[in-house]
Amino acid sequence: MNKKEVIKKVIYEVLFPSDIYCISCSRPIAKGLKYSLCESCRRHILDERPHRCVRCGRFITEKTGDYCEFCVLYPPLYSRGRAAVVYTDGARRIVQKLKYGGRGYLAKNMADIIYDEVKNGLKYDIIIPVPMYAKKMKKRGFCQTTLMSEYLSERSGKPVVTGILVRTRDTVPMSGLEPDERKKNIKNAFSVTEGNKIEGKAVLLIDDVLTTGSTANECAAVLLEAGAASVSLAVFASPYRN
Repeated sequence: MNKKEVIKKVIYEVLFPSDIYCISCSRPIAKGLKYSLCESCRRHILDERPHRCVRCGRFITEKTGDYCEFCVLYPPLYSRGRAAVVYTDGARRIVQKLKYGGRGYLAKNMADIIYDEVKNGLKYDIIIPVPMYAKKMKKRGFCQTTLMSEYLSERSGKPVVTGILVRTRDTVPMSGLEPDERKKNIKNAFSVTEGNKIEGKAVLLIDDVLTTGSTANECAAVLLEAGAASVSLAVFASPYRN
């Protein structure tokens, strides 16, 4: 994290304390509530999570086995994945506030939720965020996955490695695209600049939302090709998958 990002992070934490309003519904909350979620949002976002696919980490509506249908037919390139919450309205509000509402401080709450989900399940040496395209990041002012990764690093003690996995071209928004269109859209959109820094390392890849997994697969492909020993995936949210 560069000096400018550190200053911005401190400003977020001073101006927007994390225990005054619910991070999802924005109602005032009592001080000290975990993750800064009111009881109602906590119940809907955290306490009603269904079974997960043990490979990709997505939530599945019915427990028909350990793997979702997608992983049986098309196993992902990353070895294991973990989604922290279901991408329902409550979680969607948090993600949209972070990405489009300029509320970078929410990355800390999201990272706390992710950490509690992966701390006993995924083994990794380093943390790498899914990168944004440079022009898009300049316009937004921050990269949400980098902020999440920095906070996750504080909790886990594992280092964040940025600038190694880079997005080499811009892509159109994935929302609304069919699975095949998503795959084509993200193809060859990433590269690794300094493979020696990840060689032999177990990588934890961080993203905000997992849908079809096209982005995660493309990132995993270039990281493994560059010498990473393994790639696991942790995301804040994922919708249901049968």
